[in-house]
Amino acid sequence: MNSAPLPVRYSRREALRHSAAHPRGLPPGAQAASASSPGAQAASASPPGAPARPPVVLVHGTNGRSSCDWFTLAPLLANHGRQVYPFDWRRARPEPGTSATHRHALELAAHVDQVRATTGAERVDVVGHSWGAVLAHYLVRCLPGEPASGAVRTLVGLAPTYGGTTLHGLLRRPDRLPAGLRRWLDAKIPTWREQVPGSPVLTAIRSAPPAPSTRLTTIVTRYDQLVTPYTASLAAAPDATHVVLQQHTPRARPGHLGILHHPAALTQVLQALKAP
Repeated sequence: MNSAPLPVRYSRREALRHSAAHPRGLPPGAQAASASSPGAQAASASPPGAPARPPVVLVHGTNGRSSCDWFTLAPLLANHGRQVYPFDWRRARPEPGTSATHRHALELAAHVDQVRATTGAERVDVVGHSWGAVLAHYLVRCLPGEPASGAVRTLVGLAPTYGGTTLHGLLRRPDRLPAGLRRWLDAKIPTWREQVPGSPVLTAIRSAPPAPSTRLTTIVTRYDQLVTPYTASLAAAPDATHVVLQQHTPRARPGHLGILHHPAALTQVLQALKAP
């Protein structure tokens, strides 16, 4: 670990510039669980034995990218003595008999197991943004047979789409969408049907037994443009600790993407991860 603190830049614009220069790389302060992982950089040597605090796995949302989305949080966590291991997932089309969410959750489980093997830690903390939080939620509630399912100590959902998204109202009546638009969504966001409120994936998560070994925190902003109303995420995860950002910082106005780089929001993430 660096002796001097890493610079932490609370800027989406700088994050985009970093990602443009390192599209398949890691955000500052992050490590790769395996040098053979797609797009991974060489990992720093892990200290012998289990870390004092669980490593943190970061899961970006649909169409997201770790090098951009975790540009601010990764170095912030590293400066607080946490080992950070982003999980980059590439959107995939659903396969017959299963969902793309199920497939990505299995990939996340494998990543969590790799992080545990790399660090020697028994458990990890997870921070997920948007649909990335849903992947982690699916893992801990719908994949109880996976060792990684019980290895998640804390799951922090940052603007999570636990209740789905209407994509600015476009998906309120998905059956009435023009065929051309449906083809465009299938090409650009293959999982869009799974993200419609009330989809089989979201219903499966809500119907699954709670995950008593995982502590849940949901952090939302009243100015979320995709989760409308913003309270949908809170209602869909009633067993979580709920944090409405504006109740703590009234002047904060980040939206669905801006929350990733907002100091007040990331302070709440640190607070959620601090509990023993």
